[in-house]
Amino acid sequence: MTKLPHSFQAVAAFAILAIPSVLLADVPSDPAPLTLAEVFRLVETRNRNVLAGAEGVKASEHSVREARSALLPQIGAYASQGRGKSMIDYGYTNLTPFTANSFTGAFTASLSIFNADNIANYKAAKLEASAARYQHEATLQDNFADAAQLYFLYQRNLSALKVTEESIELDKVLLDHALERRKAEVATELDVTRARAALARDRKGLLTQNTVLEETRHAMLLAVGLGPDEALAPAPVASKQPDLSAIPNWTIVLEDRPEYKAAKEILERCHVDERAARWERFPSVSAVGEYGHTSRTIGDDEGGAEWAVGVSASIPVYQGGRIEAKKARAQAMIRRQEQLVAQISDNVRSALDLAVDTVKKRWDEIPLAQESVRLAQLELKYSQERFEAGSSDNSDVVTAQVELASAKDSLVDAQYRYQIARIQLARVLGSVQSRLSE
Repeated sequence: MTKLPHSFQAVAAFAILAIPSVLLADVPSDPAPLTLAEVFRLVETRNRNVLAGAEGVKASEHSVREARSALLPQIGAYASQGRGKSMIDYGYTNLTPFTANSFTGAFTASLSIFNADNIANYKAAKLEASAARYQHEATLQDNFADAAQLYFLYQRNLSALKVTEESIELDKVLLDHALERRKAEVATELDVTRARAALARDRKGLLTQNTVLEETRHAMLLAVGLGPDEALAPAPVASKQPDLSAIPNWTIVLEDRPEYKAAKEILERCHVDERAARWERFPSVSAVGEYGHTSRTIGDDEGGAEWAVGVSASIPVYQGGRIEAKKARAQAMIRRQEQLVAQISDNVRSALDLAVDTVKKRWDEIPLAQESVRLAQLELKYSQERFEAGSSDNSDVVTAQVELASAKDSLVDAQYRYQIARIQLARVLGSVQSRLSE
């Protein structure tokens, strides 16, 4: 037998050792559990609506800077070089063409001492920026709530899928047992048909559950800003008894709601518009100044420095009713916004009472659903024993299996509805992230 050189032996040994690592690299690893805290982090950093809202807030903040610039000194510079031809009159008897150059360069400065529009625009921009921040916070809370609902919906659909898979396993056992008993001539063909029908029904249900689960997975990935190929494995969240003793009064909740804060800022902005309309009757005052150089051409010694300073003022005398119309429009907007603020107040008060009551009732449903599962399990056990003893056919077993699956589905739904009630309460309180993380 020919012996391989040492170099080939080393290469072969390395290849053999590398094979397991290559094979393991091709095996996909299980995704890390996705916690609710991680969902909130992804929503805040990757959700498209949230990111677009954040850019809107930045735009409103830049608008404040733009409006403020009108209240600050405006400094500029200009230069012009021209050449022109004119006619010079010598005693009205002879007009001689005359060509001349002209250069002017200067720095200019102006400062608005009082201008109602500029002041109002600056105050309005600040209020709009503040309202934009609160509205973005409200949008963020909405997206937190939507993502959390999809998170629990995915878990609900996953649990429902497992219930159907368990039913299929029971159907298979029942079918095998019916076939054995038919061979032993202690069961009829009807028993086999019932078992096969139950298995077919649950297999069809499994296909439906898989489709629903996949739809929820895509919606969940979209909500948190992940791609459709990302794996999803939400970590189970235990249903804890709610502590409603620390729920604040609705007036305190109202003051903390970002929607209410945004509406109040918009109301104040309407008041600014109304005051600005009244201020337009006052004169606008500004100071201007200019310093520069004039000559025939750039850099010649024929010209000299020139400067000018002054103060200008203007006051409206007749505007065709524009100021009155602007004031009336602002007053109508104030009344409209006051109604919207009052509507938010009414909504929060009603929603808080309903959310607290719903959480209590949804929690009380869970032990009832658990008891239904326990009783359905006993019913299935007793029907199986009767079928084993030959005292009845398997119709009772099939019915009991359906009842057990229905009871398990009801328990899954009860737990899901309780989590949804928690989300709704947290949204009413205006703090989805912190409330659901408790």
